[in-house]
Amino acid sequence: MLYTLFRQSVSMMDPKPIVHSATPLTSVGTLIWRADRTIKFALGIELPLSMVVVANEHGELLLYSPAPLDDRTQAAIDSIGTVRWIVSPNPLHGHFVSRYRQIYRDADYVTPAQVPMNQWRPWFDPIRVETRDGYVEICGYHRASHTLILSDLAFNVRSANTRTEALLRLNGAWQQFTPTRMQRLLVMKNHVALQTFYRWAMDQDFTQISVSHGALVTNEAPAAFAQAFARWQPS
Repeated sequence: MLYTLFRQSVSMMDPKPIVHSATPLTSVGTLIWRADRTIKFALGIELPLSMVVVANEHGELLLYSPAPLDDRTQAAIDSIGTVRWIVSPNPLHGHFVSRYRQIYRDADYVTPAQVPMNQWRPWFDPIRVETRDGYVEICGYHRASHTLILSDLAFNVRSANTRTEALLRLNGAWQQFTPTRMQRLLVMKNHVALQTFYRWAMDQDFTQISVSHGALVTNEAPAAFAQAFARWQPS
């Protein structure tokens, strides 16, 4: 019941991009960039939202968790390669997809329902994490940059306005890399799937972690992951 209300409330949200002068794309490693934006919800809640752009050796681009698209961001994307895949990693991250699909008509639109595993490997290793019935998140490992890429399975918000800080403190996710309390209580219910995810992640040679909401984790990333997901460490 609570999960149904959660999904319904999120589906009715209408996040608005906050206009700022941020750099359209920031390189965060070999063949990987982030578009760091801020979106505003009702009641003055503002969250960072980061789209990850990763490339393969052929200049094909995968856009993970689309953020608001403006002309400068589009030009920056077009300057580094050809958009081949547009990925909505979970049911909650499709708000800004339509503009990308209008502009990049030849790109494949990817949702958790169908993930082109064979097209992406070996340069990008994806995993479908079914955290509960009806909720799946696509995560991935980008080999060239040694980056683990997640969407909502963990937050890492380090700065925010007063209302957002209060909400994140209530969720046990203020200024730390961790799953939010709401995610743990309502979404992250499939213990076996999360154990599989933990094992998969720790098998990767990652040195940093990118999340959709918050800063890049660069300091001892494997240890940070192990601590954040310790309750799902296989025995």
